[in-house]
Amino acid sequence: MPTTRFEVTVPGGCWIELCDPTREERAEVEQRYGVAIPDLDALSEIESSSRLRREDKALVMSAPLLAGGGEEPFRLIPTGFILLPEALITVHYGKDRALRAVAETVKPHEEATPAALFARLLEHVVDHAADQLEAVAAEATSVSHEIFYTDLEKRGLKRETALLGRSILRLGRASERASRVRYMFLSIGRMAKFVVDHAEEGLDAKARRRLQSVGHDIASLDEFEISLSGRIQFLLDAATSLVGIRQNDVVGLLTVASVIGIPPVLVVGVYGMNFHVMPELSWPWGYPFALGLCVLSGALPYLWFKWRKWV
Repeated sequence: MPTTRFEVTVPGGCWIELCDPTREERAEVEQRYGVAIPDLDALSEIESSSRLRREDKALVMSAPLLAGGGEEPFRLIPTGFILLPEALITVHYGKDRALRAVAETVKPHEEATPAALFARLLEHVVDHAADQLEAVAAEATSVSHEIFYTDLEKRGLKRETALLGRSILRLGRASERASRVRYMFLSIGRMAKFVVDHAEEGLDAKARRRLQSVGHDIASLDEFEISLSGRIQFLLDAATSLVGIRQNDVVGLLTVASVIGIPPVLVVGVYGMNFHVMPELSWPWGYPFALGLCVLSGALPYLWFKWRKWV
C-alpha cells in the first residue's frame, strides 16, 4: 500500500496523519517532535500499559478503529495517537478513510488546539460507530421480520431452510460487527478519560467537556450494544431452533413412512418363501388376498398415526 502523509496546521498547533509510514518518515517526525512513532507491532499490543502511557509531555495512546463497509469487509485497524501541547500525531497501518476525512475538515485559520482536534476525531469515530450500530439494528429487524412474520411453510422446505441459513449468516456478520464496535468503544473511552486525567498543557475547559461528553456517549452506546447483542443472540437461537424443528419434521415423516412399509414387506416376505406346502398358493383368490393383506397391513399403522396426529 502506498505511503500517505497528511499535515494540517492551525494557529494552536498542527495535526500530522500518517498511513503506513516508512522508517524514514517515522524518523523525520520523531526528530521533529522528540517522540517515538510506534510501529505495527507496538500498536497491536493489548496491555493497558502499552496502549496508554505518558512520555514526558506526550500522551501516547493506541486503539483499534473500525474500517471497511459497503463491499469491503469490516476490520479493526491498529491506530496510534500521540498528543503533544503543540501537535497531534496519528499513525495507522491499513487503509482508513475516516482519519483523513476528519483531517480534511480542519481549516488552517481555525482556532483549534491539538487537544481540540483530538476531541473532534474521537467524536467522529463515535458517530461513525453509532451509525454502524444503527445498521446492525436495522439488519436484525429485517431478519426478525423474515423469521417471525413470513409464512415460511408456503416457500417449501428447501427454500425455507435456505432462507433460515441466510438469516443465520446475516446475524453472524451483524454480531461480529457489533462486537468489534464494542471493542473499539472500550479503547476510545479509556483514551478520552486518560487525556482528561493526564493532559496538563493544551487542554482547555471546552476540550475537556467534549472529551467527557465522548465518554458519556460511549457509555450510552455500550448499553445499546449490549441490548442489541442480546437481541441478535435471541434471533440466532430462534433461527437455529426453526431449522432443528424442520429437520425433526422430516425425520418424523421418514420414520412414519418406514414403519408403515414394514408390515407389507413382512407379508410379501412370507408369501415369497419357497415351501412345498403353502395352502394359499392353490387358492383362486390367493393373489388378491395377499395384495389386500399388504394394503391392510400398511393402512392400519397409517390410520393409527393419523389418529395420534403424528402425520
